[in-house]
Amino acid sequence: MKSFLSLLIPALLIAPVLTSSAVIASETGGHAKWSYSGATGPSHWGDLSPEFGLCKQGKNQSPIDISTAIDAKLPPVKFDYAMLVPENIVNTGHSIQVNVRSGGSIKVNDDEFFLKQFHFHSPSENMIDHVSYPLEAHFVHANEKGDLAVVAVLYQPGAMDNLALNALIKHLPMKTGDSNRLSATDTQLFERKKSVKNYFNYNGSLTTPPCTEGVRWLVMQSRPGLSERQLLAFQKALKQPNNRRVQPLNARIVTK
Repeated sequence: MKSFLSLLIPALLIAPVLTSSAVIASETGGHAKWSYSGATGPSHWGDLSPEFGLCKQGKNQSPIDISTAIDAKLPPVKFDYAMLVPENIVNTGHSIQVNVRSGGSIKVNDDEFFLKQFHFHSPSENMIDHVSYPLEAHFVHANEKGDLAVVAVLYQPGAMDNLALNALIKHLPMKTGDSNRLSATDTQLFERKKSVKNYFNYNGSLTTPPCTEGVRWLVMQSRPGLSERQLLAFQKALKQPNNRRVQPLNARIVTK
């Protein structure tokens, strides 16, 4: 069986006093209608609602192009995805999202965060050395205080199917609002216990409205592959690109 990294590991974010339900809501709509194109697209998010003001005025926004990183000898992120219990896979109209009932957690500096959902962007939102990737996954976690941790992974083109993604593609909802039930076997290949040392860290924001700042991202350096067939399946379900363009780094420092 392939390793956790090669199948699908995902950037850690910690948002100030934002509950996991708030992040899930940000993927499903919020109070104002937004999209990835036209008059409600990313360049207009900040004008759609006062709640979305940071999308326009924020100075620590995500995603970014990671081209320079300082070696800070970061502590490992400890994954414990031992017994995942998924709820369903949903086409939110903004992404393909898998809601998780229980079973996944990570520890960062002894602070434990519990997996709530993970969702996909195509093409990738973060870039590495000016390179965009065909798919990016964000794994959203919350601790007991409601702080958030989102682990993200960028997928690169490969000749072989990614086995973990195959189980999800089998149940992909093709229309906005549609959802399909998942069983534990559908997320079984994500079940791993592993410490990951190689990742990038930076302070940023949610990549969807309300673009809340105070978010620390951990972008995994390992880039698992996916086949063209799998990528086309996600793109067909998404209907259009769902990535926000990279934002100015400003005075921020990226560490690794």
